[in-house]
Amino acid sequence: MKPYCEVVVSYILPAIRALITRELLTTYNLTQMEASELLGITQAAISQYNKESRGAKVNILEKDKKIMKMIKQLAKKIARGNMTALKINSEFCKICKEIRKRKLICQLHKDIYPSLESCSECY
Repeated sequence: MKPYCEVVVSYILPAIRALITRELLTTYNLTQMEASELLGITQAAISQYNKESRGAKVNILEKDKKIMKMIKQLAKKIARGNMTALKINSEFCKICKEIRKRKLICQLHKDIYPSLESCSECY
């Protein structure tokens, strides 16, 4: 069984990036190249997030209004161009902590491992 940290790295972080990418491209009309430069990732990665071939588990996060508000606020800060890589990482950590607190990882973890009955590892 994968520990929750591996679930976060494999599913949650890519989903957060996909949602931020969507915001940057649609709400702020950035090009894929501009978004990639702001996020410090390749344009190809932006393209994959945009197509949801990466970060396909966005629906888990989209259902939660507080998480979506945090993601949209971060996208807004990134679009303004005044976020350093360190600040972006710090905001990702805050979002991830809130996801853990709200037990959103638990549902994904149970979907991946149906035999997982009770677990309090994430919170």
